[in-house]
Amino acid sequence: MLREKLKQKILSEPTKCIAYLKELVKFNRIYEGEVLAIIMAVIKNGPDQLTNRQWDVLLDKGLLPDLYVECDRCEDTIPWSEMYRAIFIARDYFCPFCRCIVYKKNERLLD
Repeated sequence: MLREKLKQKILSEPTKCIAYLKELVKFNRIYEGEVLAIIMAVIKNGPDQLTNRQWDVLLDKGLLPDLYVECDRCEDTIPWSEMYRAIFIARDYFCPFCRCIVYKKNERLLD
């Protein structure tokens, strides 16, 4: 189910997804050659040009193992613009709303 939901999110927000894929490439987060080649094709031509096999590789070997997450707190989708932060910077797997709520609660505990 998550696989099909992710594919639809990519197709419905291609520009935002491509910006995230560019971040992954820029910071050397793609380690598999075939996945990198497909990501480069998406960046160059858009996701609507992918074959079924390329979709399988992109989703199963590329994004779903650890490069796409849903919020650990509310289980909602994380915007593409916040995905890199949630996985690699904050490492909390929270959407922006939940991150704000959690950190505000933590600040109050310190007061």
